[in-house]
Amino acid sequence: MSERTESRSVVPSYVRPAPSVVAGLPHWGWTAAVLIVVLVVVDVVARFFASPLDIVPVSDMAFTAVDLLTDPDFLVGELGRTLAIIAMAFVASGVLGVAAAYVLWRFELWDRAFEPYLNVYYAVPTFALYPIMVVLFGAGVTPIGVLSTIFAFGVVTLNARNGFAAVSPIVTKLGTTLMLTRWQFFRSILLPYALPNIVTGLKLGLSYAIISVLASEFILSTQGLGHFISIAYDSFDIAEMYAGILVVAAVALISTFGISALLNRFDWRRR
Repeated sequence: MSERTESRSVVPSYVRPAPSVVAGLPHWGWTAAVLIVVLVVVDVVARFFASPLDIVPVSDMAFTAVDLLTDPDFLVGELGRTLAIIAMAFVASGVLGVAAAYVLWRFELWDRAFEPYLNVYYAVPTFALYPIMVVLFGAGVTPIGVLSTIFAFGVVTLNARNGFAAVSPIVTKLGTTLMLTRWQFFRSILLPYALPNIVTGLKLGLSYAIISVLASEFILSTQGLGHFISIAYDSFDIAEMYAGILVVAAVALISTFGISALLNRFDWRRR
């Protein structure tokens, strides 16, 4: 009885660190294993049970995706265009979102005035603004870029605003005591303190930018990766449609993991 009691951990389970290895595999090994199992199941279902008009085998998707990625017209006209708009929307929403959050933190009256609008930001159907964007900027890349920037702007602003608002009044008084200029206070105290929230907002902003660009191209555009999938769907080219979806998934995974790895270097909580 005493040996059993001594073998138990006195640390509550909810504060124990997550195990690095489970059943002999690290977390990334389980991620890969689950993905492989899902792909094998989809491949078997597609080959033996489903109609070719419903789904194609994973191997066919992969081969078609490789063919697309070796096609210069697809790389420049479809994938390259989409990636350029995503990058533009991400950078613009990041810069504008952090700047807007700082202004709201700096001026309390503005913060109180705009708080209700920020709280209901995503209740507004953003894509309904596309006709207005076309009237203002014409058809092409600009309306989609502006619309995607607006869509990602809200989540960046909300997270950055929460980060600035979380700065302790004692820290603010410290900056006053040290007689720091406004720029010195922002660079040395405010920005490092709020950086974890800003990093979170930028990660989410990238995801929102990807979603908005692809959805806009699928519904509204005449070019881009989303439009390519839409055309393949309308023409019953199932192999190219799934290959396009596979490329979208790869772009989303590489982009989100890449930006997360980069931004985590600036998050002092992960050091």
